[in-house]
Amino acid sequence: MTPRRSGNVRGATLGDMLVFLAILTLAAALLYPRVKGRAFEDRLESVIADVETLSSAARSTRTLNGSWPSSALPGEIPPDLAGLSARDNIFARLDYTLRWTRWEVVDSVVAPQLRGLEPVDAPPDTVGPIMAPVVKLVGGIDVYSAEEALLAELFEHYGSRTSFVRDTMWTLILPERSDPAGSP
Repeated sequence: MTPRRSGNVRGATLGDMLVFLAILTLAAALLYPRVKGRAFEDRLESVIADVETLSSAARSTRTLNGSWPSSALPGEIPPDLAGLSARDNIFARLDYTLRWTRWEVVDSVVAPQLRGLEPVDAPPDTVGPIMAPVVKLVGGIDVYSAEEALLAELFEHYGSRTSFVRDTMWTLILPERSDPAGSP
């Protein structure tokens, strides 16, 4: 048996297909920026959460052990933070890589002056407090990413007092002391 065709059944014409494609293209053009913007916001939220997790773990290690965790290569977990993330490695993601660093920073403070050793005939511009070097440990979190907008948003989020951007790396500095101005 052969199927019977009705005389008034017709398919889509070229004009129908062009109208359909125009509507589909317009819908895609309107939705694409929203979808792309939301994906960027999700990545930003993810990297901020990872930075906060690492910052909190490093501060806890410093409180418990008396010093910041040891440095590690980008994407690698420092030995002091081996149990930080049992689920997955927060240090190596698809869009960015984290690195924990610990620096020795030489700062200077006014040294106590010994009485009786003040200069007698020195010019006024050469007399001043005696400075003594002090070595402090400072922790830092580096975020490596080829996406400049992500690094710029991190800089905007944490501010210029505690972070900076250089090329494809953003760094957050965690000071030795816990003052509100220096904490993220």
